[in-house]
Amino acid sequence: MSFNTIEGVVLGQKALEGVCSSYQLCENSMIDSVLSAELIEPFLKRGVKLLPEPHFFFMEVPCTEDEEKELRKPGEERYHRKVYYLDGCTEPVSQAIIKRYGGLLINDGLTRFGFGSNRSNEEIYVLDYQEIQVYAEDLRFEALFKELGAEKVSKLKTVWDNLTPENVGVCIAVEVEGEQCCDIPERLKKEGMYYAETR
Repeated sequence: MSFNTIEGVVLGQKALEGVCSSYQLCENSMIDSVLSAELIEPFLKRGVKLLPEPHFFFMEVPCTEDEEKELRKPGEERYHRKVYYLDGCTEPVSQAIIKRYGGLLINDGLTRFGFGSNRSNEEIYVLDYQEIQVYAEDLRFEALFKELGAEKVSKLKTVWDNLTPENVGVCIAVEVEGEQCCDIPERLKKEGMYYAETR
């Protein structure tokens, strides 16, 4: 099975060597995975059904260049992100967020996001380069990875493992029908989405 990248990721072929849709069982029922682009939305739609209600939706949006100038300390290389939450979601609300904003969130190379349970503290976390981590109280999410054709491995290989100074990856923001991920918190403000912190 080929491994397709999202729109917001630009990679050379070497960065994808050995990377396939796969998952690894970790300690405390955590599952670390990497999924081909076309599998991410189906995974989210089915995955939120496995989270006890009420849900929360969260986003980690990169700070602007001006904000970075204020926040970054001398010698620091890491970028900062603004974290937003929408609490108290029913499963249909989580599905509506995926339907309305899923294409934008999934394809954006700079925004991290996910869904969790306010009741159990379980969480689905979508990170850079199509890595998805699931924190759960048991291994019920494993069946979902299997259904989507992801391979169970003892040691997960991600794009991060292949990146070198000579073999770089580029993550970029995308726009879908005039919208960017940085617009979503404002769009969902009336539904209760709020700024939590800058990391």
